[in-house]
Amino acid sequence: MRWILDSCTLIYLIKTKLFSEFMELIKFPLVIDSRVYEEVVIKGKAKKYPDASEAESALNKFKIPVISIDVSQEINRFNDPGEASCYILAKEEGICLTSDDRAYKKFLAEDLKVMRVDSFYFEMLNQNRIAEGRFIYTLKKLEGINATKPKSILFFMEKLKQRRDESKND
Repeated sequence: MRWILDSCTLIYLIKTKLFSEFMELIKFPLVIDSRVYEEVVIKGKAKKYPDASEAESALNKFKIPVISIDVSQEINRFNDPGEASCYILAKEEGICLTSDDRAYKKFLAEDLKVMRVDSFYFEMLNQNRIAEGRFIYTLKKLEGINATKPKSILFFMEKLKQRRDESKND
């Protein structure tokens, strides 16, 4: 098993300064495709996005493998090459983190393992790997860059209330 990030999710983790924490939380290795690397780092640096250099440093620091995948067979089904490569890698073996609703629905329809970044952190809370306060802080950071939606935050707040109510009854 391995984790696979699409471009948006990698950018979100870098922008929110959550990438290092994410790396500490995952139990399986992380990989990205060369298209994701190209989109986030190469093109990002060409456009002088500060997050591009931060992403490059983070990927180097954690020695994240960059895998070349031929996406030509799947590119028409997805918005961009990064999502297509995430799909292919998830088919081989892995869990894709994507924030793209269309890609997410396609992954689910194909019975592939897929997760949104806010759901990842909720799962870490459920596994007692992060505290509730840290989860709420993370949701706020993700919301600040539009990496999660108010509807999702409301959903998670309701789940937190259920957790609290259940722990009172135990």
